[in-house]
Amino acid sequence: DYYLKTFDGAWIKERQINNQKIYPGIYKIDSKKGVSSADHNPFIILGKEFTDENLGPAYGFSLIYSGGFEALLEVNPVSILRIQMGINSFDFYWNLKSQETFYTPEVLMSFSSSGFNRLSLNFHDLINQYIIKPEFKDKKRPVLFNNWEATMFSFSQRKLIKLAKKAKSLGMEMFVLDDGWFGERNDDKAGLGDWYCNKKKIPLGIEGLAKKINKLGLEFGIWVEPEMINYNSKLYNEHPEWVIRHPNFKPSLGRNQLILDLANPEVVDYLDNVLSKLFSEANIAYCKWDMNRNFSDIYSQNITAENQGKLLHLYMLGLYDLLNRLTNKFPHVLFEACASGGNRFDLGMLYYMPQIWTSDNTDAHSRFLIQYGTYYGYKQSVIGAHVSDSPSQQVLRKTPLETRFNVSAFGLLGYELDITKLTKFESEVIKKQILYYKKHQELLQFGDLYRLKNPFTT
Repeated sequence: DYYLKTFDGAWIKERQINNQKIYPGIYKIDSKKGVSSADHNPFIILGKEFTDENLGPAYGFSLIYSGGFEALLEVNPVSILRIQMGINSFDFYWNLKSQETFYTPEVLMSFSSSGFNRLSLNFHDLINQYIIKPEFKDKKRPVLFNNWEATMFSFSQRKLIKLAKKAKSLGMEMFVLDDGWFGERNDDKAGLGDWYCNKKKIPLGIEGLAKKINKLGLEFGIWVEPEMINYNSKLYNEHPEWVIRHPNFKPSLGRNQLILDLANPEVVDYLDNVLSKLFSEANIAYCKWDMNRNFSDIYSQNITAENQGKLLHLYMLGLYDLLNRLTNKFPHVLFEACASGGNRFDLGMLYYMPQIWTSDNTDAHSRFLIQYGTYYGYKQSVIGAHVSDSPSQQVLRKTPLETRFNVSAFGLLGYELDITKLTKFESEVIKKQILYYKKHQELLQFGDLYRLKNPFTT
């Protein structure tokens, strides 16, 4: 006699809450997209009909894995409930030879006899103590400015420095350079794979720009999307065999890009070298690691035909290997995971990157719902939450500056709008917001969070 709570959605509508009674038979949620996905988070909760935030039994299950997954629930003929979570079985096969070992992903499980709030706090504490890397588990995150919604691809060095000066005057602590700084990247049709600075846009180079930003009193962060490649790039011209696609068919594109084959050790070594060079040559304190499409055309030219069923899991192992190398070499860099927002929001990514961009949707009303659902399984200290412009670029809704801050304050605060166009009044409001946030930063980021009112039902 259990009820199931799942956290489902789509791009810019992640982790919406759904509840249903579990009847005899099999119920399944899954992702076949090669990522844990925004469709269904790999986290589920069971409770009784009377279980609420503060009363009743609640069981939680969270998969420590970032690839395609499935969660199955079955009530058998004698009313016993069985739960299974792991790698998605669709099109997955792995021939295990004698004496070989295969490691299945683990599931973090917890129980509360005092409702959903206590269950969430169990997960929050477990994640902070045992999933997040030790150097970041209790470390306060900086208030940052990200230039994406202010400039998108159209920026100059002068514009970036002007934004950074304004960010410093408002009390922000870090400047993050987003997409468009590398290769021939002036739109989303070119440049991915070419991780060298576009000197036409930034004559100082990344090292010089970072020094300039540091002199202003701000830390410097940068955006990368290393798992991806554009046709229009030097890397594709040099290594067309490095992409995931079937050689006999025209591949489908997502955001005009293909996925690099991280199941190939050569690709992992290449990305390790090129990113290590980037992080070594400039004083980079933060890295936003993006991933803007799902998998298709599942085929690796580095794997034999009979082993293609291994590809998606080998890819994930290659990604974890790459992240392990980079985070060990650069332990001071604060990595933030992103996959078109919350398309890969899971404990596997949090093991390597102590925070995740919650959603590309920064509209305050939408974020009420997205963040509320996310809090069930994830602490506010891992939830990226920014104040953006009004009307929202995603849903065109107008919301007051105070509302946008109030929502973002219950996460890792950042600002993502053209702050050079603020009125004097808006500038003063943001200064006060940041002062308030810094004063209460430890509480807002690491305090125990209790849900009081459900925005899905009120």
